[in-house]
Amino acid sequence: MLAENHTHSVPRADDDWRSFLIGNARSFRQALLAYRDGARIHAGTRPGAPQMETADAQLRFLCEAGFSAGDAVNALMTISYFTVGAVLEEQAGGTVEQAPLSPLLRAAIDAFDEAGPDAAFEQGLAVIVDGLAKRRLVVRNVEGPRKGDD
Repeated sequence: MLAENHTHSVPRADDDWRSFLIGNARSFRQALLAYRDGARIHAGTRPGAPQMETADAQLRFLCEAGFSAGDAVNALMTISYFTVGAVLEEQAGGTVEQAPLSPLLRAAIDAFDEAGPDAAFEQGLAVIVDGLAKRRLVVRNVEGPRKGDD
């Protein structure tokens, strides 16, 4: 499933750590969306032997950009979990009958629904990447500069 449709699983020559994580997440999402129940099928799996080289390249790239090995794997897993969850919700579709809503909650739900799943995914991804950038700043201030600091 991923081998066919995940087109940005390894860093590209022009990627910095942010563009790689964002491109990788978008590509992963599209690969999951390409299959009915793609997120459900993928959930809970671990990389097999064929994916180990890709996982190693991802980690190496992030470590060379200044992430510790632990922070690199946590960044990748956080984005992976977010992506699978977002696609799982998107593929579940359907609506549930709701109890009466307050005007504020109705306006919030309407705005969310109107923006659509692409906008929700992009906003969530931006929050994660921005959080990783802030974490790197805190680590840099405590431990000193790392290779790849902006």
